[in-house]
Amino acid sequence: MAPVQLENHQLVPPGGGGGGSGGPASAPAPPPPGAAVAAAAAAAASPGYRLSTLIEFLLHRAYSELMVLTDLLPRKSDVERKIEIVQFASRTRQLFVRLLALVKWANNAGKVEKCAMISSFLDQQAILFVDTADRLASLARDALVHARLPSFAIPYAIDVLTTGSYPRLPTCIRDKIIPPDPITKIEKQATLHQLNQILRHRLVTTDLPPQLANLTVANGRVKFRVEGEFEATLTVMGDDPDVPWRLLKLEILVEDKETGDGRALVHSMQIDFIHQLVQSRLFADEKPLQDMYNCLHSFCLSLQLEVLHSQTLMLIRERWGDLVQVERYHPGKCLSLSVWNQQVLGRKTGMASVHKVTIKIDENDVSKPLQIFHDPPLPVSDSKLVERAMKVDDIDHLSIEKLLIDSVRARAHQKLQELKAILRGFNANENSSIETALPALVVPILEPCDNSECLHIYVDLHSGMFQLMLYGLDQATLDDMEKSMNEDMKRIIPWIQQLKFWLGQQRCKQSIKHLPTISTDTLQLSNYSTHPIGKLSKHKLFIKLTRLPQYYIVVEMLEVPNKPTQLTYKYYFMSVSVAEREDSPVVALVLQQFKDNIQELILRTKIGKQPRASTKRKLSDDSCPVEPKKTKRSGEIRAFNKILAHFVAVCDTNMPFVGLRVELSNLEIPHQGVQMEGDSFSHAIRLLKIPPCKGVNEETQKALDRSLLDCTFRLQGRNNRTWVAELVFANCPLNGTSTREQGPSRHVYLTYENLLSEPVGGRKVVEMFLNDWNSIARLYECVLEFARSLPDIPAHLNIFSEVRVYNYRKLILCYGTTKGSSISIQWNSIHQKFHISLGTVGPNSGCSNCHNTILHQLQEMFNKTPNVVQLLQVLFDTQAPLNAINKLPTVPMLGLTQRTNTAYQCFSILPQSSTHIRLAFRNMYCIDIYCRSRGVVAIRDGAYSLFDNSKLVEGFYPAPGLKTFLNMFVDSNQDARRRSVNEDDNPPSPIGGDMMDSLISQLQPPPQQQPFPKQPGSSGAYPLTSPPTSYHSTVSQSPSMMHTQSPGNLHAASSPSGALRAPSPASFVPTPPPSSHGLSIGPGASFASPHGTLDPSSPYTMVSPSGRAGNWPGSPQVSGPSPATRLPGMSPANPSLHSPVPDASHSPRAGTSSQTMPTNMPPPRKLPQRSWAASIPTILTHSALNILLLPSPTPGLVPGLAGSYLCSPLERFLGSVIMRRHLQRIIQQETLQLINSNEPGVIMFKTDALKCRVALSPKTNQTLQLKVTPENAGQWKPDELQVLEKFFETRVAGPPFKANTLIAFTKLLGAPTHILRDCVHIMKLELFPDQATQLKWNVQFCLTIPPSAPPIAPPGTPAVVLKSKILFFLQLTQKTSVPPQEPVSIIVPIIYDMASGTTQQADIPRQQNSSVAAPMMVSNILKRFAEMNPPRQGECTIFAAVRDLMANLTLPPGGRP
Repeated sequence: MAPVQLENHQLVPPGGGGGGSGGPASAPAPPPPGAAVAAAAAAAASPGYRLSTLIEFLLHRAYSELMVLTDLLPRKSDVERKIEIVQFASRTRQLFVRLLALVKWANNAGKVEKCAMISSFLDQQAILFVDTADRLASLARDALVHARLPSFAIPYAIDVLTTGSYPRLPTCIRDKIIPPDPITKIEKQATLHQLNQILRHRLVTTDLPPQLANLTVANGRVKFRVEGEFEATLTVMGDDPDVPWRLLKLEILVEDKETGDGRALVHSMQIDFIHQLVQSRLFADEKPLQDMYNCLHSFCLSLQLEVLHSQTLMLIRERWGDLVQVERYHPGKCLSLSVWNQQVLGRKTGMASVHKVTIKIDENDVSKPLQIFHDPPLPVSDSKLVERAMKVDDIDHLSIEKLLIDSVRARAHQKLQELKAILRGFNANENSSIETALPALVVPILEPCDNSECLHIYVDLHSGMFQLMLYGLDQATLDDMEKSMNEDMKRIIPWIQQLKFWLGQQRCKQSIKHLPTISTDTLQLSNYSTHPIGKLSKHKLFIKLTRLPQYYIVVEMLEVPNKPTQLTYKYYFMSVSVAEREDSPVVALVLQQFKDNIQELILRTKIGKQPRASTKRKLSDDSCPVEPKKTKRSGEIRAFNKILAHFVAVCDTNMPFVGLRVELSNLEIPHQGVQMEGDSFSHAIRLLKIPPCKGVNEETQKALDRSLLDCTFRLQGRNNRTWVAELVFANCPLNGTSTREQGPSRHVYLTYENLLSEPVGGRKVVEMFLNDWNSIARLYECVLEFARSLPDIPAHLNIFSEVRVYNYRKLILCYGTTKGSSISIQWNSIHQKFHISLGTVGPNSGCSNCHNTILHQLQEMFNKTPNVVQLLQVLFDTQAPLNAINKLPTVPMLGLTQRTNTAYQCFSILPQSSTHIRLAFRNMYCIDIYCRSRGVVAIRDGAYSLFDNSKLVEGFYPAPGLKTFLNMFVDSNQDARRRSVNEDDNPPSPIGGDMMDSLISQLQPPPQQQPFPKQPGSSGAYPLTSPPTSYHSTVSQSPSMMHTQSPGNLHAASSPSGALRAPSPASFVPTPPPSSHGLSIGPGASFASPHGTLDPSSPYTMVSPSGRAGNWPGSPQVSGPSPATRLPGMSPANPSLHSPVPDASHSPRAGTSSQTMPTNMPPPRKLPQRSWAASIPTILTHSALNILLLPSPTPGLVPGLAGSYLCSPLERFLGSVIMRRHLQRIIQQETLQLINSNEPGVIMFKTDALKCRVALSPKTNQTLQLKVTPENAGQWKPDELQVLEKFFETRVAGPPFKANTLIAFTKLLGAPTHILRDCVHIMKLELFPDQATQLKWNVQFCLTIPPSAPPIAPPGTPAVVLKSKILFFLQLTQKTSVPPQEPVSIIVPIIYDMASGTTQQADIPRQQNSSVAAPMMVSNILKRFAEMNPPRQGECTIFAAVRDLMANLTLPPGGRP
């Protein structure tokens, strides 16, 4: 068995240590004392092996034997080879079988080993116990037989027990172990004091070197300190004079703080050696202190030289480079350096001076410090600089760089003195100064000169070269100056002369930097050589005025004789031509010099004196006189050129006015010229008269000229490019409600921005002003007529509108019941027509103005007839209809037709004129709405042509039954309209085509006709009403109308083409606003206003028909007085006979949007349908139109059955008509049999089991109803038929009127009876969900594929497939849901197999991101139902399976499909 390892890591054989059955007592003999050790050694001699090592050995052995076989077997016979192979395999197998057994045993070896370890440990303990007993027995028998105890130390015990001490201890122990007691502090101080006296006596009686005079005696020591070298501490060991000095401590004070990194320069072993050497000298020499100093001083000087040499090498390596060189270095003797070596710098070739600095030890007197010598010697001009350059040691540390800098600084000062002498030779009054902090010469170039404008000449301490600095000067020029000055210092003179003009230019540029200018040294002029500008000095500056790009100010700079640091300036004004391109040269035109007395004018203006024109003074010096000794005033800049800044400011301010004055004069506009305002701080130009405007009558022009009090042009803004023309008017014809328009005079400000490419004050400004003046005059003409008409304006218009703002440029009117809408009128000078803009104010601010729909038509109408009253009347007549029209849905919708991906707009609003609105429903049906006065509108089918009712407008289809539907909304008070309804459906009247042509020709008045003919003596004002006062008297006064019968409007006739029995031209004379959509019907047209010419509140034109009587052939003539004279109020032209104005107190629809039909309105009469009946307008009140177009619930339906899609009655009617049209086409395509019907608007068809009748609801005409009659009455219950009919009305043919729902429903109708009945039961659950309270889900029959359905077809496709199997879709919605969350809905595709009668979920692949939990649960429930309820012959399981699914389907909590 393998050895077991114990806790002390010894390997013990498992059977060792008494592994037999007997214990230690049964052992034949006790082991010897070393038995345990021998056993441990035996265990250590046979160590165990790791299993991995054993496996590795076996593998190596098998591999080696195999390799041997590969070498030996080829030489043997076949039988021998086989025998060897079998033997190898058997042997190797035996080994690995043993290994396998060992591995299996090793799996449980842990327990065995633990037991073996415990057994071995117990055996070892037993051996130890036996060995201990044997040893004790041997000791008792052999060693202790003759043992005896000493006598007891009784005295010592008594001392210890009684006194607690041990006094009998031998004294030799105390003397050798315990040290003696130290001396006291007083004795110590006395001893040190006596030792100090001894030291002082020795110092007095000893020959002491003078360098050791810095000493300190304290604490029995004397400390000698030589600054920068060493510090030695000595004492004596007795008071005998022959006792030698004892060196206690030695410290070297030489430091290198630049290169030493804070470390000691002398190693501790070197200090110990020096310490021993000095101590030996102190013992041997006669003059010990002198010898000590010489020894330490010599060492410190050598160390200082070494430090300086290392600093020099580092200086060359890091900063100075070749600018400093080590000429020679002898350790302990000297160090020689060279600086400013011109040959090294490469500035010159040949012999050049070399400046040397030598540091050495004085050989004659070694007690001296390091000596410094300069070659050539330093100048004596500055003693302080020379003195600093002769010291190598600073107070704190050694520095070779400081020594070199002090040396070159002294030499740099000498070079600057030589340069200053050269400048003084050129100018005896030069004021240059030398700065010693950094060697520099400050040379003023142009006096008076600030420090920033002076030329600073530095000497580079490293190279000794001149370096120049001047603020603003480019680096290339500075480099050229440095090169020439370093070659010859006298070349500085021409450079200073050149810099003087450069600085003069810079001063000029800085002086006008804050002004709008561009400065250039040169200017490309095509005529430079021939123009006087070429004769000026070469030192000049061109200053371009950016606001006036064609003008320049030229500054010429000239020298002042005998004053090298001063300049004189001359200023010129130059004008150039406008450049064709930016880079092309310009032509100089005018060059004129400014007056010389401008500086005196400036100074006098500042102190409040007026300048005199006769005062003259020549400018012969700089802008500021030379006063070098005068202190500069606070806030004044010496370099500022006040004269140039004044010239630029004056030109920039005055030249625009000069240009404007010239342009006004060229256009022959009288003015007062440029005038000063505001204490001469601003300029202005006042116009005396403005030219008359074209297109404005003379009377309006005179009134405008009389009201204009003042017209002034001014400049404003920082860029000086904005003109402001101030117009002051009096006697404003209109007073707005704004608080700014309540004064006696009105100020109008016109602003004009000059472009950068145009001169300020050019012709463009004058043209823009004249255009604005023309706009003011045009608007003033309209306002003047409006103001004259205000006293006679109708009361309803006075309440409807108010003048909010009139500022001569714009007229803003607010209108509406709350004055929340606004209309702005102004003249557009660019397009030469009035521009109208609409908006909202007050509480309606932010909303849209309802008239935005007809904005273009309103603008065209006003430009054709610029009358404000007529515009207000149109706004009044159209506001309520447009508010109702704007409520119609105009958003495109998908899935309305069989093309599910094509979007169709529900309603398209197409304004034809200001009073004619065309509504297109799904690009199929068209409704024309004509807005008339007195709160009514005329509605007709727009699919019929206006010229011939037998023709249709291309792209539209007539809406059958529209006339009957519209008559339901006609007011009950329209008795005359009721009586004429039957006449509308009669055959056409015998009026010929020629009469219709003449009738149509009357629809368009001549262009020169005005809606308000001027009255004599009214000063151009138009009448507000036509005819004025009562229209009864007006009718009686018209001779033509007394002999002509006027029916009032077109739709009262029985003919669809003629539309009048006895037409009167008076009813056909309109003033239609212009339209861009073909023929437009105006407010006075027969289709738009049956009473337009007789309405006292209407501004539309009435023209007497007497002049056109001959154009009406066949017009009956009635002799005798007019019917108006016999029956007041019953004139044939009285609109009350055909379109009465409803009263709010009598109209059942006034003020409400309810669709409930009034009780006092009789039901509509059954009239014969005529295809052209809807082409005749139907008159509706505004309230009825609002009911017609306002979205509302479907009338006649229970709220639970009506869908969630709210739509207007008109949309429901047109949608039902479209669905009926779709149904006709579907019947032809599907397997349905069409049944001919004599009833108009009724579609009848039948299937195998049902006979169906589809027609509009006779009560409302807003829903499409289905009447089902079964072929076999016994198979159907009455409630099932009612559910089928109600489902068709609410879910199939209802909003949003999709064609594919009809297709799916007709497919369902073609299904077998038992299948259709089950589908009807599902429809009943959808229509009446409250009746199935025990179900967990609500169901909805999907006739089209919803977007969330499985992707079997595009959304909107018919969701019913009827073949051998039936496929349809259901939407299940969970009843119980948490209120914040939406109810859970799932789409279930159901497939029913007619052959087997099974109902299951269709296996349609789902989308990747959709959940599969709900479909799996639905499929499982349907399968379980099919298993538990096998279908019977002739029985359908659809409804039962769906009901079971609705009752048992439960989704996991929180899970959504």
